[in-house]
Amino acid sequence: MATTGYGKTKAEGVTGSSGAVQLVLRSGHPYGGNGTVGSFGEKSRKILLQTTQQHLDWQVQFAVWKTLLSSGIPQLVQVAKTYQVPLRPVGDIRERYRAGERDFRWADLRRANLSGLNLRGVDLSGASLSRARLGQVNLSHASLVGANLSQADLSGADLRGADLSGANLMGANLIGANLRGANLADANLKWVVISRETQIDRKWQLIWEIVNGHAQGKNLAQADLSGANLSWANLSGLNLTGVNLVGADLRGANLCGADLKWAELSKANLSQADLRGANLNQADLSGADLSAANLSGASLIKTELAKAKLVGAKLTQAKLIGARLRRAKLNGADLRGASLIGADLGEAKLGKTSLNLPILRGAVISAEDSPESRWWLIILHACAHSQELSRTDLREADLRKANLSQADLRGVRLSGANLSRAYLIGADLSEANLGGANLKRAKLGGANLTQADLSGTQLSRAYLGRANLSGADLRGANLELANLQRVILSPETQIEAKWRLVWEIVNGHASKRNLSGADLSGANLNWTNLSGAKLVGANLRGASLVGTGLRGADLSRANLSGSNLSWADLSYTSLEGSNLDHAKVGGANLQGARLDFQWKLTWLSLWFKSLASVWFGYRDVPRLLPPATSDPHRHPLAKGN
Repeated sequence: MATTGYGKTKAEGVTGSSGAVQLVLRSGHPYGGNGTVGSFGEKSRKILLQTTQQHLDWQVQFAVWKTLLSSGIPQLVQVAKTYQVPLRPVGDIRERYRAGERDFRWADLRRANLSGLNLRGVDLSGASLSRARLGQVNLSHASLVGANLSQADLSGADLRGADLSGANLMGANLIGANLRGANLADANLKWVVISRETQIDRKWQLIWEIVNGHAQGKNLAQADLSGANLSWANLSGLNLTGVNLVGADLRGANLCGADLKWAELSKANLSQADLRGANLNQADLSGADLSAANLSGASLIKTELAKAKLVGAKLTQAKLIGARLRRAKLNGADLRGASLIGADLGEAKLGKTSLNLPILRGAVISAEDSPESRWWLIILHACAHSQELSRTDLREADLRKANLSQADLRGVRLSGANLSRAYLIGADLSEANLGGANLKRAKLGGANLTQADLSGTQLSRAYLGRANLSGADLRGANLELANLQRVILSPETQIEAKWRLVWEIVNGHASKRNLSGADLSGANLNWTNLSGAKLVGANLRGASLVGTGLRGADLSRANLSGSNLSWADLSYTSLEGSNLDHAKVGGANLQGARLDFQWKLTWLSLWFKSLASVWFGYRDVPRLLPPATSDPHRHPLAKGN
């Protein structure tokens, strides 16, 4: 069996478990095309698991291990991590090298004596050379990617141009070794022994000094530490302004009080790092992993944190003024006392985040999953007079069911945000940009929306009672079934004529007005007094008229299809020629109302149905269904509207 690459194998001459080989050697994936357990079933999965426990040919073992690791199935990935990386015996490497072989990946060379050998250009990626004797060996331009060289003797070794990225050199002896041009990115240099005779590039020597505690008090400003393995290193209090740490491994590192202003930390791993009181102003942390990091009291003014992972991070009292957190993951982060003035949290995920701000006097933020787990809900309660959210950029943020009652949201950018069913009672949204936002069923009672941009906003079924909309822009806004009672409008408020008319009606400014032919479709006219009103030919399709007083009103030829007339007073109302298809009339008073004959019959049947519901105990909302003999031409408004 020949090896063609990491975990990729050819099927010639394979020995061992035929079932496992057939399973593994199918595009290098045990599941075939779609990568699901169901592709081969439970039997195939058991074969894979059994293979990891059997003494088969190394290539089969390695292929299975690699496949399990890359399967994406948590159970199988865990199995791969449980078992040690399969290593292969290579026998006499001297003879094989002389014969022209150079591929010794994943070779088991633990404690091997290779002193003085010429192994130039050999590929020992993933190999284990732990405690091996490699004194004076020629490994120039060799590939030792991910190799284990812990406690190996490399004294006097020629490692010029070698690729040691990701290698474990912990405790290795490099006295007198030549590492000029070697790549030590992500290599573990902890307790590595070097001497004055050791030739190593300045960058990697500096990293060695930091890892082994020899850099305390040094000025590391503008230093190139990109790709360095500095996990659990002590960098507290150091001057790291403008340092290049792109892609560096800083897991668990102590950066307490460090000056990292203007530092390049994109895609760096800072999980569990201690950054308390650190200065990260204007640093680039885009795509960085800060999971469970401690950033208490840290300064992150105008810091770039787009797509950063801050899951479970501690940001108490942190200054995030003007920080860019767009698409950042803040699930479970602790932001108590943090300042977010002017911060960009657009599309950020804030599930189960704590934002108990002292300035906000007891503000709380928590969340729960959406059914599709696409977004996390954010429930934020900000007390009145707080300044912490003013001018914040929350464009396209998912704030469904958010509690922002009494919050100071002046000038906040919420365009395109989802605020459906949100609580914004008494909130200050003056001059806020809510263009195109979804405020369906939102509670905006008493909210200050003066000069707010609500153009194109979805406000259907929203409660706006006592809200101040003076000077607001509501052009193109959908106010279907929105409650406009006691809403404050000014002459400067830009609102469509239809909704201004609805506002006038519900607030008693349209008494004695002739409303014949008016378009009131989808209007919320609940409990409005329209007694004696002239509504001849009016369009009330889908309108809500619950409890509305229509005694003696003229609704002849009106379109009331799909409207809700429950508990409305329709006594002595003229409904001749009206379209009442699918209208709800439960509890309505129709005494003396003038109805077409077919609607009278329908109403009579509904009366008996309601009576039966009382007798037999079932519930049903009475609706006026279209009569079987109804002529659609009698209701011209039913078509066009």
